[in-house]
Amino acid sequence: MSTLPELPSTLAKSPHFQVERVRRHTKDEVERALATHDSTMREYWILACVDGQPMSQRQLSELLGIDASDMVRLIDSLETSKWVTRERDPKDRRRQIVAATKKGTKALARLAADVAEAEDRALEASSSKQLKSLRKLSQALEAEE
Repeated sequence: MSTLPELPSTLAKSPHFQVERVRRHTKDEVERALATHDSTMREYWILACVDGQPMSQRQLSELLGIDASDMVRLIDSLETSKWVTRERDPKDRRRQIVAATKKGTKALARLAADVAEAEDRALEASSSKQLKSLRKLSQALEAEE
């Protein structure tokens, strides 16, 4: 068994590097949980966004930071699962409106529970105070955008 060298101080002090480590760790846990439902994290995000509030593909792309061409593929997959529908906007035929189906809403409840458990597992070494600080930081950064 090899011993890993110590992390360089430039990385140990880097907020970007530290956030990336947390992101990667939680993403791995969440992706494993969602894979049991034949779903992905980005599909979960889309379903969560359109549950109860249909929106256009473009709005979803902008809101979630997903490239438009990737969005088409992800929505295709969600339609195949019958979790969402995609219909032309009667007010603007160029727009596609995505909405959760009843089946999608039921699936979202199961997915959300599994995602919450996966996030808890991924962050179990963190105190509630640390998690609260992480959420506050995330909200503050989002408010600046």
